[in-house]
Amino acid sequence: MTDISRRLLIQSAAGLAAAAATAGPAAAQSMRSGGAIRSRFALDPSLLYVNAANLCPTFQTAIAAEKAESAALQANPSQEYRRKYNDMVATAHARIGKNINASADSIALTRNCSESSGNITRGVRLKAGDEVIIGHENHPSNTNWWKRREKTEGIVVKIATPADEPKTAQEVLDSYISLAGPRTKVLALSHQTNLGGLIAPVNEIGRFCKSKNIWFHVDAAQTLGWMKIDVAAMGCDSLAASTHKWMMCPIGGGVLYVKPERIAELDPLMLSVDYYHSGPADAMNGQAFEYLGQRPDAMLPGLLAALDERDALGGDAGIEKIARANAALMRQKLSAKGIKVIGSGDPALWGTVLAVDIPGLPDRAKDLYANKKIAASITRIGGKTLMRISPHVYNTADELDQVANLVTMS
Repeated sequence: MTDISRRLLIQSAAGLAAAAATAGPAAAQSMRSGGAIRSRFALDPSLLYVNAANLCPTFQTAIAAEKAESAALQANPSQEYRRKYNDMVATAHARIGKNINASADSIALTRNCSESSGNITRGVRLKAGDEVIIGHENHPSNTNWWKRREKTEGIVVKIATPADEPKTAQEVLDSYISLAGPRTKVLALSHQTNLGGLIAPVNEIGRFCKSKNIWFHVDAAQTLGWMKIDVAAMGCDSLAASTHKWMMCPIGGGVLYVKPERIAELDPLMLSVDYYHSGPADAMNGQAFEYLGQRPDAMLPGLLAALDERDALGGDAGIEKIARANAALMRQKLSAKGIKVIGSGDPALWGTVLAVDIPGLPDRAKDLYANKKIAASITRIGGKTLMRISPHVYNTADELDQVANLVTMS
């Protein structure tokens, strides 16, 4: 961490602790989920940013660290200078691995979740007639290659279609396992869907897949960063995510976890060169998926600074409490105004992505951004166009009030 980022982190953490210590319980909670946290980001004060599911801002300390490193790298782009990034990558492996209960050598740093998932969707070896089960609301990066392989290799893609608003986790579980048969080789799903926030019962699905020797791949782009992840409890064989969504790290990072004993079963998406490692490109650990050629190395100090900031907010457990509270508060405020939000809000089934039914979409969303500075997104569920609202820890209770009020105005 640079001196600048260390100073900013100490100052912001001290300010947050002091403010929370002198406030009552309700006010302290508001600070933890609002103003004192928001000040750690460079967000435009006039912007009501509720689109974490697309991209999160990063911390000011991370911005400073990345900016300083970018300048230093441009001043000295030599290979000798860049050798220091080896240690930064190793540190990131260890810290991210610890956060998801995985060994450091099972972690690869990529450039985004799509690239991470590509190592699975293209890398799992399949034969004609082999079956892959996917979710009907999977992200395209966890759908398109399976469908292409169906055309080019003759595999069979089956699509699990739970109800738009399932009442129980068992309904979701049944929609997947009911499709499994003797030729099923892969089950690939989104932990939380990016369309409406439905959370899959991954631990139960993982146990089923293990019992049938089915490769279980989890796209955690919409959970890693706000929800505590335990890959051992999930029983997944692989997990992909971005670091620039809910993890709130600088743009340009992804994570891939592969269970160590299954790495040899994959063909890496890319086999270029890598300056982070001295071992061969066919290494039987996470390094095998990092031979990506030149990368935005200046992002690495920013990534580590953002991980420091996350620790200062209580780590994954502390962030999950705030993120869940903000999502529940947003749902409550919208529902109180008669606005339909998809799902019951049961935390076992619904997460931090809210699909909201308001009239006039998609033009209404464009108007809300242009005239009210609400930055959200558009989603479609069951053929219906909805607004997607995804708050995070940097949103204040007052901001959520404003969003609820403005989206209900005619």
